[in-house]
Amino acid sequence: MANDEGARVFEHSTSFDRPWGEVSSAFFDRYPNPNAGHVMTVDTVEQYVNDGKLYTTRLIQKASTLDRFTSFLRLPTKPVFVTETSVVDPLSEQLWVNQENINHTKFGKCVESLQYRRENIRETILERRATITATIGALKNLAASRFGERARGSDNGLRCVLGLIEGCNRKAS
Repeated sequence: MANDEGARVFEHSTSFDRPWGEVSSAFFDRYPNPNAGHVMTVDTVEQYVNDGKLYTTRLIQKASTLDRFTSFLRLPTKPVFVTETSVVDPLSEQLWVNQENINHTKFGKCVESLQYRRENIRETILERRATITATIGALKNLAASRFGERARGSDNGLRCVLGLIEGCNRKAS
């Protein structure tokens, strides 16, 4: 899907009332959490330090949101595989993340970019941008309409890991 014409773009920012070091560490330890029951596995493929920055590539396996459609058509369901590449720069106190699905691309693609940055000594800002493309307009509209809800769920999952939600249990529901 080289042509991004007609893509849906979602942008969102939020803040975490925790220092950048805590938030960036929690990012790598965010599963399991009650908002991530769809995440099946997370595997680190590569990790290295270069010029004082930590580079990481992970493969995340998630339950497919297409399951409803494929089960209706009596087709087998397959998980979604997402690559996650990240760069942690402790000097500038920033974490950059790119995530994108590597299968189901004949149906659509979601490319998400995240930037966590220090706002002040006690606050970290997350800026999120996702570009959603799909071969079927209804699927693109569905994915785009649900993305905001999922982004907020992801943010709350990280808040749970950070201990910012009272009574939050780390086990996936």
